[in-house]
Amino acid sequence: MSLCDPTLSVERYACHLYTEVLRKLPAVVRKWWNTCQSRQKNFVDNLTTNYVSSLICTEELKAIVNRKEKHENMQVTVHMSTREVLAVYAIDEARMELVITLAPNYPLGAVKVECGKQIGGRANSRNVGMQLTIFLTHQNGTINDGLTMWKNNLDKKFEGVEECYVCYTVIHQDTCQLPKLTCKTCKKKFHGPCLYKWFTTSSKSTCPICRNVF
Repeated sequence: MSLCDPTLSVERYACHLYTEVLRKLPAVVRKWWNTCQSRQKNFVDNLTTNYVSSLICTEELKAIVNRKEKHENMQVTVHMSTREVLAVYAIDEARMELVITLAPNYPLGAVKVECGKQIGGRANSRNVGMQLTIFLTHQNGTINDGLTMWKNNLDKKFEGVEECYVCYTVIHQDTCQLPKLTCKTCKKKFHGPCLYKWFTTSSKSTCPICRNVF
């Protein structure tokens, strides 16, 4: 087939456009892909796995390795061959580990987040790890963005900042705000969006913890 063939040009442009959208808006593409019919879904999966995933994975993992700004209290190790990122957060006598594994069709397929050993500290590694999984699955952020959020949440927890009693995290994944709304009865704190979601889904304006009127 000639390189001047207009059909080939259109195909190349379509592949380039798909790669760029997947790179910038992975959560949007992932949501669309999950609603596709089986035949179309398999085609997109194979296309991504064979031609796109390795490119985007390499970019993301290299961005982590080449990050100039170093995180205090957190060390990150990248294993290119297995598409794994190991993060270790350590402060005083406390230590928490996290392993992020990129799927063969990443970022079309969601990442796998596993919480490793936890020594000391009052932070719940499972809750923090769950928030990271939700962020990397439903938000258009990079692995770097997710690690930064994970680290910032742990920083605030060890500083003694109280977590939201709806999402059980300190920093809200969308607004990046701390829990500021306090129940006058039980004194528990909540993020504004979390409390609004609770009011909407429960059809009540009561505190999620003590059930008194907020």
